[in-house]
Amino acid sequence: MKYFPVLVSCLLFILVTHVWSQDSNLTTTPPANIPVLEPAAEASAWKKIEPRPTLGCRDIMSTILDATGAPGYQYRSAKIEKAFENLESMQDRDPASRTYGNFRWYWRESKPGDLNAVEFVTQQGVILKLLYADRLSSKASESLDRILKYAVEGIHRQGVNVDYTNIYLMKTWNLLALGQALKRPELSSEGAKMMDTWITFSRKNGITEFLSPTYLGTDLDSLGLMVNYLTDPQAKGKAEGALRFVWDNIAANWFEPAQRLGGSHGRDYDYLTGHGYLDQHLRDAGWLTSDSRKNPAQPRVFDEACRWSPPPELHQMALTEIPRFVSQRCGTNDFDWASQQIGHHVSIGVVGAGKGVEDKPFRVNIAGPAGPKTVIANFFMDGRNDPYGSKTIPTGASGHMKAHHLDPLFRALQSGSDVLFCSSYPGVKPPPKDESNYSCLNSHLDIPEEAEVWSVDHLLDQKLTTQPIPGNICFLRMGDVAVGIRFLLAEDTFGKPVTAQLISDGHQFNAKRLSVTHSAVPPENGRGTVALFVRTEEGLDNAGFSNFRRKFAAAKTSADHQDSVIRLKADGIKTHLILEVDLSTGKILHSEGCDPSVQIPPLIINGKKVDLSTP
Repeated sequence: MKYFPVLVSCLLFILVTHVWSQDSNLTTTPPANIPVLEPAAEASAWKKIEPRPTLGCRDIMSTILDATGAPGYQYRSAKIEKAFENLESMQDRDPASRTYGNFRWYWRESKPGDLNAVEFVTQQGVILKLLYADRLSSKASESLDRILKYAVEGIHRQGVNVDYTNIYLMKTWNLLALGQALKRPELSSEGAKMMDTWITFSRKNGITEFLSPTYLGTDLDSLGLMVNYLTDPQAKGKAEGALRFVWDNIAANWFEPAQRLGGSHGRDYDYLTGHGYLDQHLRDAGWLTSDSRKNPAQPRVFDEACRWSPPPELHQMALTEIPRFVSQRCGTNDFDWASQQIGHHVSIGVVGAGKGVEDKPFRVNIAGPAGPKTVIANFFMDGRNDPYGSKTIPTGASGHMKAHHLDPLFRALQSGSDVLFCSSYPGVKPPPKDESNYSCLNSHLDIPEEAEVWSVDHLLDQKLTTQPIPGNICFLRMGDVAVGIRFLLAEDTFGKPVTAQLISDGHQFNAKRLSVTHSAVPPENGRGTVALFVRTEEGLDNAGFSNFRRKFAAAKTSADHQDSVIRLKADGIKTHLILEVDLSTGKILHSEGCDPSVQIPPLIINGKKVDLSTP
């Protein structure tokens, strides 16, 4: 009998070992370099997920993941259990509900609004299951299992189009990883089919959320997780090919003087400097040398789990293959393309057509002393008297605070460093319901505050708060860079010509603007239209800048607006640019001079095609 306790202990050890070995195929090696949580930071993290109206379900799961993945996790069980309890209360558990299995994004909501919530929570919850399940108490483990069980239903009930890139890839990861973690091969199969669909679509149409400084980072999250933690070698290989393609896009469009993506952007919330969540991955890859600080709001465990190092030759290409002309597809229509001419100190880029209220359809990057904080020349149409994108309003079903601009009809051409575009509001699509109460109609081209603004023959008075642009033509000068800007057409909502203004609003935003007022009051009828011809050049001294102004001013241009048709012409450096558009339908009636590479999917760098490769 005296050996009985020893025998029982041995049997228990064998049983536990067997159970662990049965589940060991569900886990992989967790990230090794997770730092100890500083007491003050940890206390702040727990406080931030105490119930309050703006508490997010995503924040709760992030905190749980960090608390479980960091050293000292065994002392946090009670807090982790409570956090899970709150998160479970935010999940819709009603089988009769349309949002069954999804989450209220914010604590204040009575039901799920933004249905992406289930994707974001699951993205991190399944990491917890794969990497750290053995660190959870039995109560916390049961909570996680329930959350993931119902999340499968929520994911299935959320339809996601393949062109919604960041959420589509996140859903793909979720299904692949849930299949692996829950031993449900049918989920893995579903995720594998989604990946194949996205690859096929993207080879033909490119990345639709193109050059987004926020959502390219989210794409890299999901693809990095696939490469790092999926056990299916075929799925891992396809994800790695997709990762390389996303980094190909980043490298091709990189503007080193400002250490950010150049060109026009899809879904960019930073009006003035074009930065976003992607910076986290750029820091990890060593591309950001001017600001190496980590984002304190980013969960460290999640960050390390997503980490993937791009090939060094991509960064080298971005730094040395200059000048370069880049074009890429970003949708299914002929006009769904983006292009950019990149030099040493300036880049100019445009999209063939506007994509929505969060895009930045035309941008010029100029090297400046502020580096990444140098303001971009950014064009958009505004109905809220918000020329710098600083006034956020509730948007979408969950009321996310965003500073949306208008969604006008936008069409463009680019040939090298010459761009011709028109923008007209109202556009083809009706405005979102939560943004229909407009107070004005303006067109803005935000520019760096430090840029000199010239007329054809003299420097404009930099001290005036408002002044007309003589002849609707002006020039920006910063360092050795010149930008010529000609307003070929600027009309109010009655169709009458108006003069563009140079406006300085103080020093708060380190920016000033070139603006056209189409209507100073809420526009009821009519249409506001503007058309610009823009050219850049670098390496100019005083004589070169004077010569640039003379040549640009002498370039033949014309603009005609009859009924709903606008006809634009401009003599570019390489070719004539012609753009004719029916503003009522958005149809391009005639175009000439655009670089032909814009029609070649998915990505072209100096005439060389870059494809999305898979094993």
